[in-house]
Amino acid sequence: MKYVRLLQELKREDLSLAGGKGANLGELVLAGMKVPQGFVLTVEGYRHCIPKIRLPKINVEDLPALEAVTSKIQMEIENVSLPREVTLEVLETYRRMGSPTVAVRSSATAEDLPGASFAGQQETYLNIQGERAVLEAIKKCWASLWSSRAVQYRLLQGFGESEAALAVVIQEMAPHEVSGVVFTVNPLTNNSSELIINAVHGIGESLVQGEIIPDQWIARRPDGAILKFVPAPKKGQSPFPLRTQRPARGCLTSQQVREVVCLCLQIEKHFDGVPQDIEWSYGLGEFYLLQSRPITTLKD
Repeated sequence: MKYVRLLQELKREDLSLAGGKGANLGELVLAGMKVPQGFVLTVEGYRHCIPKIRLPKINVEDLPALEAVTSKIQMEIENVSLPREVTLEVLETYRRMGSPTVAVRSSATAEDLPGASFAGQQETYLNIQGERAVLEAIKKCWASLWSSRAVQYRLLQGFGESEAALAVVIQEMAPHEVSGVVFTVNPLTNNSSELIINAVHGIGESLVQGEIIPDQWIARRPDGAILKFVPAPKKGQSPFPLRTQRPARGCLTSQQVREVVCLCLQIEKHFDGVPQDIEWSYGLGEFYLLQSRPITTLKD
C-alpha cells in the first residue's frame, strides 16, 4: 500500500513518514508490548490530499489575526474531498481489522521529540465507529495541525510551515477499566530512582489533558515498590483527609503497580535508556500500551 502502514511495519526511523506517535507505537510492538491493533495513514496521505499551505506574513503574537487565518485553513481541510485511492486504502485496512470502534489520533512529524514537546497540540478522537466517521475524524486531525495554538507553538519553536505535516493513527480502542500515565523518572524532583504513576478509572484522555486529578503513586526503581500513594480527592472531599478517615484505595493494586512499572522499564530500556512518558490502559486482566515519548521536562 502507498499511503497506509500497519503499526508492526513501523520503527523509530519512520518518524518522517508516520509521525512521532505512529513511529513510537511501531517500536512498542517491536519491543513485544501488548499494543491495540491499528495502522497509520502516513504523511504521504496528508500531502497527497492537502494542498501546500503558505501562511501570510503575520505577527505570531496577534492571536485574533492568527485565529482568523487558521480557522479558514481548518475549514478548507475539513471540507476537502479525499481521493479515491486514499479512501480505498484506509477503508480496506479498517475492514481487515474488523471495523472496530477506534481511536483516531494525530501524529505529527514534529512531535514527541527529545528537545520539544508537541504533545496535545493536535487532536485525538475516541470511540469512532463506522467508515464515514473514521474518514471525517482523519480530516479533523489534519485540520488540528493548523489550529491557532498549534501554529503559534510551531512558529515560536522555530519550525517553518514547510515542516508541518501530519500522519494519523487509527487504532482499536483498548479495554479501559483504568487508564494512566507512567513517568519512568520522577519529573517533579528529577529523582532517577523513582517513577510516578498517575491513574484514573475509565478512559485516560481527561488525565492526559490535565482535566482531572488522578490517583498517584511514587514507586521505587527497579522493583516497583510503592514509596508513596496520594489518592484522588473524592467529590466534595478535601484533598487533605483527616486522620480519622479510612485510607483510600486507589484504582490499581500494589501488584498492578509493580506490573506496570516492570513493563515501563522494559520500554525505557528499548528506547536506549531515555526516560519515557508512557500512556497505558488496563482491562480484561491486561495492560495495553498506547504511547511512549521522551520526557521533555527533566533538567540536565
